[in-house]
Amino acid sequence: MNHDDERTLTLMEKYPKPKKVTRTKSKPKVTSASKSTSKVSKRFSKKRSKISSIFIKFGLGLIVCLLVALGGKYLYDHTINYNPLLGKWRTQTVMGIMEISFDRDSVSSFGMQKAVSYDVKENEVIVMDEEIKMGERYRIIDDNTITVQSGTSKMTFKRVK
Repeated sequence: MNHDDERTLTLMEKYPKPKKVTRTKSKPKVTSASKSTSKVSKRFSKKRSKISSIFIKFGLGLIVCLLVALGGKYLYDHTINYNPLLGKWRTQTVMGIMEISFDRDSVSSFGMQKAVSYDVKENEVIVMDEEIKMGERYRIIDDNTITVQSGTSKMTFKRVK
């Protein structure tokens, strides 16, 4: 033997190879009636789990689509098509409290609703009545205050929350 062989033998004695463990599965004895029912129950449980997972995936997909659509609408309304007048506003006049409500394409006041269009500038919004083609200029003071000059009177509206 040469020197390397002795060293190899020493190492082999020091670190023996691990023994291979073979595992055998012991199968319980099953009668033919119980075999068929176990196969049937396995088949139905697999179908049920597949059906339920399909419904879960469909439901989650529907929720994700809904959230994306709502997020897109929010971004569109607050970036591209931003209108600071949208909402309900209130002022105190000599005749009492006056409320005006601005929607995306209409204005409601005194129980009447009119179709309008908006021209949004930096600190003012022109509300154009679609029927008579006349408009009013609303000045934006801050997020919760607007003013409008109607004839000789000036009204200040506060946002209703």
